[in-house]
Amino acid sequence: MKKKEQRFQSIISIDEYNERYYRYENGELKRENKLQFKKRNYYTTFIANKDLIIAPVTISRNIEEEDIAGALEDKAYDELGLDPAVDYIIHYQEMVGEGEGRNFQLFVIEKQRYGELFSSLRQSLRYLDLILPAPLLYRALYDYEIVESRKVHCFLYFTNYDATVTFYRNGTYLYSKSINYSLRQLYDRYCEIAGKTVDEKQFFRIFQKEGVKTTHLEFQQNLIKLFNEIFITINDVVIYTKRAYKVDVIDQMYIGSELGPISGADEYAQNYLGLYSSSMFFDFGIKSEEWYVDQLHYMMILNTQKYWDEPETFINFTRYPRPPAFPKRASGQFILALVAAIVLASSYPLYFLVSSYLLDFNNLRLKKQERSLSAEVRKYKSILGKKRAEIKKLKAEIDKLKNVYTSKEKTLQSVYEKKVNYRLKSNQFALFSKDLAHFSVNSDRFRNLDNLYIISLISPNDRNITSLVKYITRNYKNEISTIDIEHIAKDKNTSMYRGTLKVNIK
Repeated sequence: MKKKEQRFQSIISIDEYNERYYRYENGELKRENKLQFKKRNYYTTFIANKDLIIAPVTISRNIEEEDIAGALEDKAYDELGLDPAVDYIIHYQEMVGEGEGRNFQLFVIEKQRYGELFSSLRQSLRYLDLILPAPLLYRALYDYEIVESRKVHCFLYFTNYDATVTFYRNGTYLYSKSINYSLRQLYDRYCEIAGKTVDEKQFFRIFQKEGVKTTHLEFQQNLIKLFNEIFITINDVVIYTKRAYKVDVIDQMYIGSELGPISGADEYAQNYLGLYSSSMFFDFGIKSEEWYVDQLHYMMILNTQKYWDEPETFINFTRYPRPPAFPKRASGQFILALVAAIVLASSYPLYFLVSSYLLDFNNLRLKKQERSLSAEVRKYKSILGKKRAEIKKLKAEIDKLKNVYTSKEKTLQSVYEKKVNYRLKSNQFALFSKDLAHFSVNSDRFRNLDNLYIISLISPNDRNITSLVKYITRNYKNEISTIDIEHIAKDKNTSMYRGTLKVNIK
């Protein structure tokens, strides 16, 4: 892999569906506005799940290795209902499975669709080095230990052109399904539910910033209806996957989109699927100036690096590879062999003649150098002796000054902390009291433990307590490290709502 890294200066990740490109170089990912071919760039892209036919097939173990490709192609046409009049590109990988036969996962795309996807790229690029099936991009999460491999995971990811539910078991691809809720289809369906055409930019701005939990009531109601539909569809996919692939438990679900995390989607995963979920927003260890980059680009980069090391374990759909290096081509090997034969034939007699002249010349040169170097050695030994004495003296003085400096630094830091950073607890209590009064919330107990303020809240309305917590979180976000409130409960005797607020001041 190190040889590959030296040969290529950058990795270019390409999303041809959105015409979005990134350059990975020196550990940093940057947006590219236009594709330009350079020999030292390595170009990688993917085929979306919606453009692929993916299915498992089984063949006999008696089939010879060289006949496997033909046997799998026959199986694909027989079992997947492929049109005999249409040309397909078929790739496969073997799976570990039970039974007497050998199990393979087929990845199929129509040749015409393949040309439509990559013909424009071929106009600007001479080669496409790596083309991966999109569902297999998630392999990078396991290869680089970003998620735990010994579990079953479900990945729900929305893009402008596709929405895919992908399952992995023990770090291995299991099943994927495209659903008709891409971001484009999401917007269209939302307009149908709303009964009117909504401004597209406004819709995606609210969706990206607030997700399903938007404060815009009209948007919130319609988004709730829309996500109810989505997760009913996903539930059908989950049920099928469990039954077809004998999955007992799905340990975790990850939900994300090319726009960023979707706020509020976790609740739907819990309510409709009974699955614990979290945002698909991983730390890939790659720097970027953008606050969020489509996760598929990160996974393309990591998969490319892994491909350099283990190419035989990947499915590469490219039909536009760059030619092998000159020494690996048949013509290159012939020319190199011819040159080597000529050099070897003439090298033996020349060797002794050249060697004798070189030795004589070298002896004369070394004798001249010896005389001049002896004088230099004596001179610099004297200088070094003096410098060592000076260094020893200066080091003693430095150590003495360092001790004085350290003592004064500690004193100044102590004085600074007391004068600048000391926080009056009475002032903080006064601020909190003012906030309680503003939201009509009472308190029967204030406590302070170092920088932890514990406030017992009482209000006739639980919304007042909720509004107070939101206000403190928003207005003191630069001053608090954590804020937490235990569950708000209604006192049966007084009909008042109670809760304990804990605020940790930095």
